[in-house]
Amino acid sequence: MLSVIAVAFICISFFSQTVRADSGPKRSIKISLKNLPTEPYYIAILDPGPRPSDPDNYYNYVKVAEEDEEIKDIFFNYEEDGFALYCEPSGRCSIVPSESIISDSIDYGYYVPSTFKVIVVTKSCDVTVSNEITTKAFYSDCEYDYSTNTLKEVNVGWNIGAKLATESIPFFYLTLFIEGIVLLCFGFFKEKNVRRFLLANTITQLLLFVFNFTCSYIEPLWKHNVLAWLGVEVLITVIELFIYRKSLTKKDGNVSIKRNIAYAITANVISAFIDIPFVIIGIMLGNIFY
Repeated sequence: MLSVIAVAFICISFFSQTVRADSGPKRSIKISLKNLPTEPYYIAILDPGPRPSDPDNYYNYVKVAEEDEEIKDIFFNYEEDGFALYCEPSGRCSIVPSESIISDSIDYGYYVPSTFKVIVVTKSCDVTVSNEITTKAFYSDCEYDYSTNTLKEVNVGWNIGAKLATESIPFFYLTLFIEGIVLLCFGFFKEKNVRRFLLANTITQLLLFVFNFTCSYIEPLWKHNVLAWLGVEVLITVIELFIYRKSLTKKDGNVSIKRNIAYAITANVISAFIDIPFVIIGIMLGNIFY
């Protein structure tokens, strides 16, 4: 019954992830706009890199008012300090007119840049470019104040925590399922031992969550460091070894310290090796898209 429940929770958690167009979650940016210009305007974001080498491929697909063709030229020709108009991987550019903005915010998704600026061009062709920021959260909330021309990321801790929780919960269930099978193989699968097993894994997963959150807040790409991942796995093994050392009992009620140590090491090694493909995929995706 415990195994069935664990598998059900794993499936529910994995298949309730947010996706865009294809498999896997994608970075997103939501920019809240404050103190906007009183006259009509257009807004977009700039990312590091040269402007498109062949803008004619999609220049005519960007819709602006007929009398505002000059404004479209400003966006496509802008290139300063290494920043140019952001284009999605598909080649689509998003230049948003003020009349299309709902709830004073704009949204970007699907491999959005982590480092960017905001550019606003008014009807009278006044150009305003914000400061540069690098976001930390996977699903990022930002705020742009036109009156002070300042761009900043907000709700960083909450967004990082929410993303880590959606990642951690299914892997927690998976860990319980794998290490629970090893617990059964070692002859420890009885009520008292299962309670200790659940307690130990809850403690280590909470510590792991705090560690992940702290590292992600300081350096968003720390997870793509194999040494950091190995260090965490060793730390978890040591903690669980300390908890299990004298607490797990055999079927006859006796405690075998050597057997308990063997279980702690075996369970964590097996769990870690099953995690390796996910870690490698994460590193590869991080190197490609971040």
